[in-house]
Amino acid sequence: MPQTGRFVPFAAFFIAGLLWALAGRLRKSPAWGYGICLILGAALGLVLTGSTQAKWEKLQNAYDGRSVLLEAEVESISSSYSPGRVRAVLQVETVDREAASLRVECASLPTCSPGDRVKGRFALETPDDTARLNALADGIALNAAYEKGFAPLGQSTSFRARTARLQKRLSAALRQGMASGPAGVLAAMVTGDRTHLSKELRTAYRGAGLSHVLVVSGMHVSILCGDVLGRLLPNRKKRLRGYTGRRVRALFSAVLALLLVGVTGFTPSVLRAAGAVWLSALGVWVYGPPDALTSLGVAGVLMTAGNSCAVCDVGFQLSFAAVVGTLAGGAVVRRSQEAWEKQRAKKKRPRLRFWKRKALGLAGSLWETVCISACASMATFPVLVLRGMSTSLYALVSGAAVLWLVEPILLTGLGAALLGLVPALAPAQRVCSCCAEFLAEVLNRWALWVSGWPGAQIWFDTAYAAVVCLLLAGLCWLAFHNRVRLRAALPALLLAAGLAVFTGNALNRDVVRVELVGSRNAPAVVISRNESAVILFRGGDVTRSAVETTLERRNIRTVECLIDLRLRPRSAQRMGAEQRIAVDRMALYSTRRVRCGPAEVEVLRTRNGCVARIHAAGQTFVTLSGSAALAAPVQADYLLASPARPDCVKYDAILSLSSDYRWMPEALSSGLLCHSFSRAEQALGEKIGFLSRAVI
Repeated sequence: MPQTGRFVPFAAFFIAGLLWALAGRLRKSPAWGYGICLILGAALGLVLTGSTQAKWEKLQNAYDGRSVLLEAEVESISSSYSPGRVRAVLQVETVDREAASLRVECASLPTCSPGDRVKGRFALETPDDTARLNALADGIALNAAYEKGFAPLGQSTSFRARTARLQKRLSAALRQGMASGPAGVLAAMVTGDRTHLSKELRTAYRGAGLSHVLVVSGMHVSILCGDVLGRLLPNRKKRLRGYTGRRVRALFSAVLALLLVGVTGFTPSVLRAAGAVWLSALGVWVYGPPDALTSLGVAGVLMTAGNSCAVCDVGFQLSFAAVVGTLAGGAVVRRSQEAWEKQRAKKKRPRLRFWKRKALGLAGSLWETVCISACASMATFPVLVLRGMSTSLYALVSGAAVLWLVEPILLTGLGAALLGLVPALAPAQRVCSCCAEFLAEVLNRWALWVSGWPGAQIWFDTAYAAVVCLLLAGLCWLAFHNRVRLRAALPALLLAAGLAVFTGNALNRDVVRVELVGSRNAPAVVISRNESAVILFRGGDVTRSAVETTLERRNIRTVECLIDLRLRPRSAQRMGAEQRIAVDRMALYSTRRVRCGPAEVEVLRTRNGCVARIHAAGQTFVTLSGSAALAAPVQADYLLASPARPDCVKYDAILSLSSDYRWMPEALSSGLLCHSFSRAEQALGEKIGFLSRAVI
């Protein structure tokens, strides 16, 4: 698996970095101690990565390309594009009535619920190269295409199934009597149920820089395992005087964190936070002092021990980066407070009046919020841009303005969910529900307002983003090495980041991008420029999901035209677009031409297929669906390859998601194939005149 092998050094040295963090508190240890930690960490990472790769290869060699009878437990579901169907992740129990243990993802499955046991016949296949790494990071070894024989087998009794049913009950109890907008946000924040969250609100929260609020993470775990516990236990101060009381509270926090992990679905962010809670509880029982870096390192090692590819999961990376940024922000706040106290002590100023103390306390809280939010945003910025995701310019503003709402929203939402399980407590549940709904509506209004500001979502080219991140990291190191004061270093860094953002936007303005996304057997073509796109669609649910993900990452808000190249579509195409063309409804040998902002597209319908010619930025692209026989070949600069034979196309180069289509060896032997790229994106700059390629 070449896609996995490329990340072996990354996974190995991530483990090394974690062990460095574990030893970071040993200030007086000699330098060679750190070197040993790095060497041991790299060796451990290589061993774990090698064992993980061997496990995936064994599973894929055993089941790839087979049609098998599966009995499995439904772990999670999400909406599908076909009515009466869901997208599901299955924990397989038996394959052809033989015991097995693997996770598969089914893009279209008859309606079921998390925690159900089901059986049916599925066709198993290895994920495509473009999606393989993300699948392995989630522990998914194979894709499963449902064929026939679906039957429910009852409900599972595993811990994960029981907590999934508890999540469903809590979500339903929380959402009863609420409007759809606040209900979906509260269900995501309190129970981790994101199935009721609208696409509009997802986009708005991402544009406002508040998308992390909708994912149960360390902030939620610390609030629920800390503040809720402090409110539930009576005589808090009295109980904390004895070490026995601290042990009881630590044990209860660990149990609550375990329950929260199960309810929210074992996501990387909540697993990392729960690992820190468990380690802190262990420290209380063995008389060990709390240490955030130690907790972070141990949680990372444990999470990657069974699957080293988990390092490449974007949620995993964002969670750890946010924690590192939060710790750095807390250290900056502590140092600034200590410096202020020393300066005040030297001047021997008299005791401040009450209102001045309150004003200084409010200013200190605001400074702490801003500093921590800024450091967390700077830490997650490289992950977002290097993974091809959009980022918001207003994350810092949103953090300072509305993050204080998260705690009351969580507490009132949790109260509404728990009280809703008991019908006799309906009046109290309604009070909590109204409070939570009002606060969630305030948060929604803010997100919708800020997401409409210019530059709310910015996407960077991956190579350019890597250069910018290295530049900012170098400036930070220079400021630290030369002991530059924060009041001088921070404006300089912000100015450099602002110039980089402005330059990146200027370079990416009016750039036309032609991308192949989705399944390699039926890839869709996405042509985008600025915030508009044209889509030539073919494939199924997997390709639909990939197209929507691409639109979200590129911050594309308008689909000017959607051309459905499928000759025998199994389901209607419901993706929003200003104009639609369905090839299956066109007359034989008829032509349709569309002029849009990103490109001009011409589609010819033949008896057994169609040919689409695209003119974009002075280049010509051709893609095929089915089989097409023409009197004369179509001339093109680039062939957007698919399994269809390109006998009717004369081309200079190929853009493809796969290098093993059946017609490719013949093209190579006949000399028709000039350049073959297993590349998925072509960027053509009309304004600045450059031609580049990048892997998605």
